[in-house]
Amino acid sequence: MRDDDLWYEAAQVVGVTNALNVVADALDGTTPELLGPLDEATARDEARTLFADIRAFYAGAAVPLPFRVMARDPAYASDVWRAVKRAFSDGRLDRRLKEALAFAVSLTSRSRFGTAFHQAEMRRLGVGEGGVMEVLGVTQMFSSYTKIADTLQLESDMGDIAPVDHSPAPGGREVKRVSRKSISRGKRLPSRHAHRTKSTR
Repeated sequence: MRDDDLWYEAAQVVGVTNALNVVADALDGTTPELLGPLDEATARDEARTLFADIRAFYAGAAVPLPFRVMARDPAYASDVWRAVKRAFSDGRLDRRLKEALAFAVSLTSRSRFGTAFHQAEMRRLGVGEGGVMEVLGVTQMFSSYTKIADTLQLESDMGDIAPVDHSPAPGGREVKRVSRKSISRGKRLPSRHAHRTKSTR
């Protein structure tokens, strides 16, 4: 699994970035009837300890918004924080690169919180304006390519890079795959219901 470490680290960053952005963008305290950030002055000791660790990791006085919201349940917030801290700590990928990836993810998902937060983290970790613009340019370009490919229903021409795994999914028999091109020509996907009915006769 060592050769896959880079991909797992990148996937963890993408996952936790989206998780934090969802909380921060939805529960930012601007809508009174929704839960807002915890008032640290009235926070329990568990939340205060959590905030201290977060401040140390980000080398700042402010605790990022999603953690102040989640800290209403300190145990839950601590679990999420452990995942975030693990994802963004130096590994096969360094922290600056991970923040750049999180910035790109936030741009793509149109997260106002994530875009601002991870850009600030990139700058804090030594990425200059030119570096930020490089990440912005790459993200914008690949987002554009992806939208064009999806609109035209193009198939990847890079499928031969990795070997095809023909093994069936756990708990089921192998189902023949049908390409998008075949579907567009009128060929239908196999019916899982029909398959199960046939196998029980």
